[in-house]
Amino acid sequence: MNDKDIIKTINDIVWWIPNRKLRDKIRDFFESIRAKHDLINFQLDRITPRANIEKIEIHLAEHCNLNCQSCSHFSQLAEPEFANIEVFEKDIKRLSELSNGEVNIIHLMGGEPLLNPNIKRFFEIARKYFDKTEIKLITNGILLLKQDNSFWQSMKDNKITLAPTKYPIKIDWDKIKEICKDMNIKLIFFNGEDIVKTSFYSPLNLEGTENPEWNFRNCFLANNCLILENGRLYTCSYIPNIRHFNKFFNKNIPISVNDYIDIHKARNYQEILQFLVKPIPFCKYCDVKNRKHGITWKTSTKGIEEYIE
Repeated sequence: MNDKDIIKTINDIVWWIPNRKLRDKIRDFFESIRAKHDLINFQLDRITPRANIEKIEIHLAEHCNLNCQSCSHFSQLAEPEFANIEVFEKDIKRLSELSNGEVNIIHLMGGEPLLNPNIKRFFEIARKYFDKTEIKLITNGILLLKQDNSFWQSMKDNKITLAPTKYPIKIDWDKIKEICKDMNIKLIFFNGEDIVKTSFYSPLNLEGTENPEWNFRNCFLANNCLILENGRLYTCSYIPNIRHFNKFFNKNIPISVNDYIDIHKARNYQEILQFLVKPIPFCKYCDVKNRKHGITWKTSTKGIEEYIE
């Protein structure tokens, strides 16, 4: 049952109560029950092993050509760096072997992936080892119309879904949609075609005094935004990318061997799926309770206040 159906059901229950104040109180009571139910389901989803990995993210570039405030991948702080093609193939092959190709979605992203000059080879390798998986290119779209015909042909040949995020910047989306239509390339806007990108503030706790179990159960990134990097699978984007924050601001939020699982040492797929539903030491450095969503998108000042209360 979706949100609209639930609201309709609640209204159907309370409509006959003649006293408006009493009707509103009963409606609020049902809404509170619904909110608790949603929270319980959300938390259970974090700690329940999946049948297979729903979505995995892989950076093709660490840096970006769009300077976003409070980037959750710290891309506005990252120095230019591209994924190593040999390491990428080694990791993709191993993941395919472990999962028997059972990964629902692979996001090729960054940073800005179109900065990578070898992006077509990454398309080919990803599709080689995951022939049934939906592979999406997550991009800000700035460089799309600068790509040559071979790029679009590679997108088509390897059945790559174009999934751009709409930022409040000027891009000829009609032209991009026309190319995708002509080339028969699937186009799905990452945040919705009619939705302009907003930001979220996700503060860090440099002292590491947060409750990792509570944070994990209440974090929308946990067991959801999985990152594969150099053979290591992380349960959220903050962990592997904190190195950019540490270097830029001369901090030392640590990553331990318990914050990731090495897919080349994992015995089987189940071991990986079980690892992904467990709180990790890094969770104590996130201030989940003070996160803010729906913030107007802005360019970054690259100040530490974008991550620290």
